[in-house]
Amino acid sequence: MRRFLSVILAIAMLLSLASCARNGDNGTIRYSLSKSPSTLDPQYAGDTEAHVIINNTFEGLVRRSAEGEIIPGIAQSWSISPDSLTYTFILKPGTEWYCPTSIKSEFGEEFYNKFSSEKLTANDFVFAMRRAVSPATNSPSAHRLFIIENAAEIHAGHADVSSLGVTAPDNNTLVIKLLEPCEDFLERLTESVFMPCNEEFFTATGGRYGLSNKHMLCNGPFYVSSWDAETTLTIRRNNYYAGEQTVLPSLVNFSFNYNAEKIGNEIAIGNVSGAFLPPDSIIPENSVVVQNNPNSVFGFFFNCSDSSLKNANLRIALSSSIDRSLFAQAPENSDLTDGFVPKNCSAGSLNYRDAVGGQTPKINFDTEAAKEFWKTGISELGKDKVQLTVLCPEWLDSAVRNQLQIWQKTMGISLGITIENKTPSEIRTAVSKGQYQIALTGTESAYSSAVDFLASFRNGGLFRFSGEDYGMIIDRLMTVESDDELLGGCFTAENYILQQAVCYPLYSRSSCFVTSEDVEGIAVFDSESSISFIGTKRFD
Repeated sequence: MRRFLSVILAIAMLLSLASCARNGDNGTIRYSLSKSPSTLDPQYAGDTEAHVIINNTFEGLVRRSAEGEIIPGIAQSWSISPDSLTYTFILKPGTEWYCPTSIKSEFGEEFYNKFSSEKLTANDFVFAMRRAVSPATNSPSAHRLFIIENAAEIHAGHADVSSLGVTAPDNNTLVIKLLEPCEDFLERLTESVFMPCNEEFFTATGGRYGLSNKHMLCNGPFYVSSWDAETTLTIRRNNYYAGEQTVLPSLVNFSFNYNAEKIGNEIAIGNVSGAFLPPDSIIPENSVVVQNNPNSVFGFFFNCSDSSLKNANLRIALSSSIDRSLFAQAPENSDLTDGFVPKNCSAGSLNYRDAVGGQTPKINFDTEAAKEFWKTGISELGKDKVQLTVLCPEWLDSAVRNQLQIWQKTMGISLGITIENKTPSEIRTAVSKGQYQIALTGTESAYSSAVDFLASFRNGGLFRFSGEDYGMIIDRLMTVESDDELLGGCFTAENYILQQAVCYPLYSRSSCFVTSEDVEGIAVFDSESSISFIGTKRFD
């Protein structure tokens, strides 16, 4: 009966708003993603595209308001013990999962009838967090739970998942015990890995949970109504959503054809509602800049899978003979930087770059040392000469040509090096495909966590770099939670990347999030993956 009345009320609301087009409540929001999510399983998802969808189709214990404040989600209230180690959440009674009708074709009418009225309980959070830390899940975000009692031991295989410090005394009460106080714990609970999961439904999907809209239950402001991995994914307003905020859009349509050069035009003509644009993009006409995000670092990138540049001594020789004074004039929307971790990244409750301050790792300019590194590298490769090409945007052509002269003078006849001018977009494409040797380009962090950003390079990344030592550094970093240990671990990882001459940072830059003029209310938080469409309006 409640569902029937909800449908009647929803229809009445639609009719009452039909003459108020300027409210934009029923407009279609269009957003472009780089690719289709690989999975929408919150405990297993690792890519930016998945987090964008999960953030809008699942509801955690708490959620962020449009202003970024922590507000109730599934929990209607919570309390924190005097020692800040025990969090007790009281869940909203009667909150339901959204079960799509398309599930009937997969599991049958009886299965649909059961889960279309299934209530969400505290046990759904217990099961989800146990899944997240279980070594069998191999969750890329498991380390975010290591502040919880026994989580790290469970993940390492030294304890059973039942010992995790997350319990449900009853269906509407959840208790989480921490190892030590964590200032950003409530903010952390808004992340995908903390979203609830119904154990019975998960088991019934037989390993296909989150791989299609027929294999997932949603409890957020939207649900996944269709998903074609080649073209589009659509989320629709969940009329049974129990959150604090009113959901305005009737649907959000995601296409998988993001192109940095074309997207500006699509925004200008209203075909796309909003997008993150790289730092070197031209702001499109008929658009509004919502936020500038200092999430990018630009500099020399070295392809560590190249037959010559796989040799660390050659890379170190090139890096230690870069004359930073040639690049001292930072372009618009940029600041000089020695560090590799972008300014938007935090370590625990601290901003990483601010906390590291003057200790930021630096690569010293020393041509005499560079000569010795070069000789060693050439000998190790068994070569008489190395031929290299540098991909360079035209705005840096003069400075890079001067740098090439320094390299040629330092390395002598054993180095042949040329420059190839390309557009920033062409360089990004070449780097993403690994079709480069040295490139002047940038990397944008999709993460607000310095740990997650640094961990994204452990198995290659843009630099095609991998190393057992770096993997061990990241593994250790994943097991610590105090701010001091996080800072030290991140510093060690960043320093390793720089000392191995995987890249040579020049500028800290900002991406910008822009929307079409006929759209307002897309909320952007810490990173590209933290976007909410709940309060978005489109004025057609």
